[in-house]
Amino acid sequence: MKLPIILSILLFILFVSVSCVNTKKFTYFNDLEKMNGEDSSVNLQPVLIQSGDILQVTVSTIDKDISLLFNPITAINGSTVNTTNPISQGYLVDKNGDIELPLIGKVSVKGKTTSQINDIIKAELDKTIKNAFVATRLLNFRVSVLGDVAHPGSFNIPNERVSLLDALSMAGDLNITANREDVMLIRETEGKKKYVSINLNDSKVLSSPYFYLTNNDVIYVRPGKNRVTTSTLGFQLLPTILGALSLITVILTTVLRNN
Repeated sequence: MKLPIILSILLFILFVSVSCVNTKKFTYFNDLEKMNGEDSSVNLQPVLIQSGDILQVTVSTIDKDISLLFNPITAINGSTVNTTNPISQGYLVDKNGDIELPLIGKVSVKGKTTSQINDIIKAELDKTIKNAFVATRLLNFRVSVLGDVAHPGSFNIPNERVSLLDALSMAGDLNITANREDVMLIRETEGKKKYVSINLNDSKVLSSPYFYLTNNDVIYVRPGKNRVTTSTLGFQLLPTILGALSLITVILTTVLRNN
């Protein structure tokens, strides 16, 4: 009866060895020894408007007619409602970096933040209209996540701040087979594309200029060199191995009992 016991022990050791996977391969920021503390060096860059962007410019005044002139909405039964897709209601930034507004004409917005655009438009309106309120929002802020993630796709961002981790979360996080040490960020500025390699195992990413994303950023997650890793292969073969060892154990137990 000693042989079945030995086989059972070997079976247990095999299960434990296959289950003990090096989690450092699948976690982020492995160089952080503790899960507390703070970093004051976060590099938060403002989103700058570029040609091709679509802006929603809301102007509110005490004169409803002037407000409706600026805002692409329609009055129905005394209330105001949107009539089409929000993006179709915006102002397209042309190739020269301008938008054209009623009463004001062309306004240069390229390379400026929405806050700066608010100040420019309000200054122009103050020449003829008093106490106007201006709010500008980027309507087509979008990032794309491709490659070895759970749910690749493009995601519309409702505000002007989204981090790399936010985007990966929207895509369902990286698959276990993904290469976390070489995630590619593709960023287009002034018509030129920049390619940046990001190591998610390095906590310096948290304070890098690429941690917060800009409009139309693309994240490409490369698959690992061995997509079917040794640990994954072990898990795939585990049922077969367990079944074979169990069968051997039953056979040997039966033989020993008959003897």
